[in-house]
Amino acid sequence: MKRIITVLLALALALSLFACAQGGQNQPGKTDNTTVPSGTASGDNTGNTGNTGDTHSGEEPTAPQDGDPNEGKEPVVGSEGFKVEEYDDSCTITDIGTFSGTEMIVPSHINGKPVRRIDEDALSNDTMTSLFIPWTVVSIGEDAFSTSKNLETVTFSEGLKSVGEGSFGDCTSIKTVTLPASLESVYYSGFAGCTALEEVTLLGNASLGKCAFSKDTALEKVTFADDSGRAYSVGSSAFEFDAALRSAVLSEGLTTIGSFAFAGCTSLGTVTLPKSLENIEASAFSQVGALKIIYAGSEEDWGRINVAGGNEALAGAEITFNAK
Repeated sequence: MKRIITVLLALALALSLFACAQGGQNQPGKTDNTTVPSGTASGDNTGNTGNTGDTHSGEEPTAPQDGDPNEGKEPVVGSEGFKVEEYDDSCTITDIGTFSGTEMIVPSHINGKPVRRIDEDALSNDTMTSLFIPWTVVSIGEDAFSTSKNLETVTFSEGLKSVGEGSFGDCTSIKTVTLPASLESVYYSGFAGCTALEEVTLLGNASLGKCAFSKDTALEKVTFADDSGRAYSVGSSAFEFDAALRSAVLSEGLTTIGSFAFAGCTSLGTVTLPKSLENIEASAFSQVGALKIIYAGSEEDWGRINVAGGNEALAGAEITFNAK
């Protein structure tokens, strides 16, 4: 019987890995707008005062709402050469154009209009080592920077709401990621295969889609730093096969940890879990290290959590209740 259970778990893990490698749904087509010629990306910047489950980001971004903390900021004069599509009140970067530098600065405005979105497959390249994304950008499209193998540092600004499917997938030189409090979603495989990534900090409670940080083999620490209690979820296989992961701090507002979310995290030791947690899906903590759980709720609260099969590591974990 033990041999059968072991074989079944191994098969489930293999199927999960296969699913992460397949990619998500197709993204809807782009609006057909006039393209601004390359070399004009910086535009007129002077005097012009932007539960995920297994889905992707395909919607047109909305402008920041009234009371946006970035309102009135000075425009960012960015790198030149990008191709763009202009709309009535905003624009989208669609292609890298003639850019070939090492320092990529996405402009906040082009021809006086705020840059709201970076399109799918738009800016992947092998020359840049650093990237700055300004406060006007609301969403980053599918595979926007994927396989940019020399990209080491990324600065995300407050205002960003979504990181699209595979946006930074296989960017194998990024070492740390700090995501802004405004972020709501990291979609399917958003940072998967970032093999040099060591630490991830989320300043807000962003929901993570399937395989969001999977196969990040150097990742040691994940921290959700928000204390607002905004509801979010950790999708299936979100950190699967992150064998170096030692610590995960999940903040109040978390409702669900998806199946295989931490499966294969063989070094995982300390996990901080909030009282808001309701569901731990199948094999979320399969093939992990000896767990120490720091739990914000009581032992009675812990007993109310719906825990699916394949999470035997939780039964043998050292649990500290009512942690502050």
